[in-house]
Amino acid sequence: MMLPPREVRDEHGRWRVRRAWPSSNGCDLEVVNTDGRLRAGRLRDDRVELLADGRDKHLPALARAWSTGTTVSWRRGRRVVLRAHDGSGYVKVVRSDSLAAITRAHDRAESFRGGFVTPDVTLLDVAGCVHLSRVDGRTLHDLGADPGTPDAVVQAAWDGWARGWERVLAAPVAADTTVHTAAAETEILLRWRDHAVRAGAEPAVAAAFDRAAEALTVDAGAATAPAHRDLHDKQVLWDGHRAGLIDLDTAARAEPALDLANLRAHVAWRRGQGRLSPARAVGALAAIDRVAARSHVDPARIAAYEASTRCLLYTSDAADE
Repeated sequence: MMLPPREVRDEHGRWRVRRAWPSSNGCDLEVVNTDGRLRAGRLRDDRVELLADGRDKHLPALARAWSTGTTVSWRRGRRVVLRAHDGSGYVKVVRSDSLAAITRAHDRAESFRGGFVTPDVTLLDVAGCVHLSRVDGRTLHDLGADPGTPDAVVQAAWDGWARGWERVLAAPVAADTTVHTAAAETEILLRWRDHAVRAGAEPAVAAAFDRAAEALTVDAGAATAPAHRDLHDKQVLWDGHRAGLIDLDTAARAEPALDLANLRAHVAWRRGQGRLSPARAVGALAAIDRVAARSHVDPARIAAYEASTRCLLYTSDAADE
């Protein structure tokens, strides 16, 4: 696959490419400089175009929100997350046509609140800003990557997630919750495959996508559980007593294997990045597998969704994902 450059330059200096996503017309980039300043851009026809600070034509509300916080993430044309300068929470800037779906997802987060502290929507701006309260703690990613944090603390955090997730899988799902089926997940996978092929992916990469898509549709299970749909180690926080869960924008009802597989794949990804030691990775996987066994989640479905996540992680070139 044709990978994006590791760094780019413009009139403001040198930028490290932190994340990249293949798209229908090139590759979306998130870049950061040595001061931690974030910007978004695009790689198209071997040319890099970076957006100016606070400017994204598909996110007009960003210009007004820009000065209120520090940019945490920015995907061109999709969304920007800002950490409020006063420490009260976060501002999520999205397309105005996405606003209703995001707020509905947060409104339906009751299934997660039995096991986790979750953010509240504190203010809604119809122009495209969602203000969210802060959830205290450090992410599983940061705890696991920190050599100064004792192994026992890291394991306690994963065990805290596990207790919370067992409660989530046992919780009822609201009748009007959006259903995300294996077929819908397969559509996403094949769309990413097509983006990867256009970006120059080798035939072996496309074949891996096809195998993963076929596995998802064979003996698909019912969408019976509350699902985060983007569960990974940067979405779970631990304050020493209770786990928190953030970024509920895509909350839905799905197969219980989906989230467990996504988290499993990210543990392996962190191990490969060197951000999670072998011992810590073993402990994290044991916590995930314990939840799966106690909640009677089919191991074959976990394997199918895990193969899908591996394909998506590879083609996103998610250095900091």
